[in-house]
Amino acid sequence: MGMRNLRWLWILVGLAFGAWAGVPAHPPLVLRGEADLWGVAQGRGTASDPYVIENLRIDAAGEPFGLLIENVGRPLVLRNLEIYGATVAALRLHNVHLARIENVVLRGSAAGLLISRSEKVVVQNVVVQECHDGIRAMFSRELVFSGIRVSKAVTGLWFQGVQNSRLVDSEIAECGLGLLLELGSADNLILGNAFLRNHIHAASEGKNTFDDGRRGNFWEGFEAEDRDGDGILDVPYYIGPDSDRFPLASPPRP
Repeated sequence: MGMRNLRWLWILVGLAFGAWAGVPAHPPLVLRGEADLWGVAQGRGTASDPYVIENLRIDAAGEPFGLLIENVGRPLVLRNLEIYGATVAALRLHNVHLARIENVVLRGSAAGLLISRSEKVVVQNVVVQECHDGIRAMFSRELVFSGIRVSKAVTGLWFQGVQNSRLVDSEIAECGLGLLLELGSADNLILGNAFLRNHIHAASEGKNTFDDGRRGNFWEGFEAEDRDGDGILDVPYYIGPDSDRFPLASPPRP
C-alpha cells in the first residue's frame, strides 16, 4: 500500500485551516458511557450501524479534553473532526473497544490522541500537530495506526504496555523522539513508515518487529550502501535490542 494515504493527510490539514475556518466551534464533549452517546452520536452501535460522531470542530478552550469517550464496547466511528486547545489530550479513549478514528486533525494540545485500556481501535488518516505528545497509547492491544502524520511533538508516538499492534504507512517528523515503545510494549509491527528530521527516531525495549522480511522503514540520516539497487539498504538499522533488517533507501512514495 505504501504511503499514498499521506496525500489525504495534507487535504485534512487544508480542511483544518481552510474549510474549517468560519465553522462554529463546538464545546468539549465528555462521554463516560454508551448512555452519554444518545443525542450526540448517530447509529445504534452495531457492526452495520455503528455509533458515529462526525463533522465537528471542537475547541477545548483550556479544558482537559476536547473529546473524552469512556466505557464503550460496541462499534464506534469518529470522523471528520478537528480538535484543539486541550490541557491533557485533544481526544481521549479509555476502555473503548471496536472503534475507528478517521480523517481527524488534532493540534495545539498537551497530547493529540490518548488511548488507554482499549482494544481493536483503528486510527487512520489522522494528523497530529504541535502537541507535546503526539499519540500516546497505554496498556492496550490490537491497535492499528495507518496513514498517520505526527509532527513537531516532543514524543511523536509513545507506546506503554501496548501489544499486538501496528504502525504502518505513516510519517513521523520533527519530533524530539519519534517513537517510544516501553513498559512491556511487545509483538508490535512497525512497517513502511518514514522517520524524518527527528532528534532520535525510535527507541524500543525489545520484542517488536520493524520489517516484514522484505522491507522495513525509512530512517532519515542513516547512511549505508544499496549495492544491488533494490531500494533496501544493506545494513540493519538498530532500535535498541530490535532491528530493522531491511531499511528503506528512500521514503515510501505517497
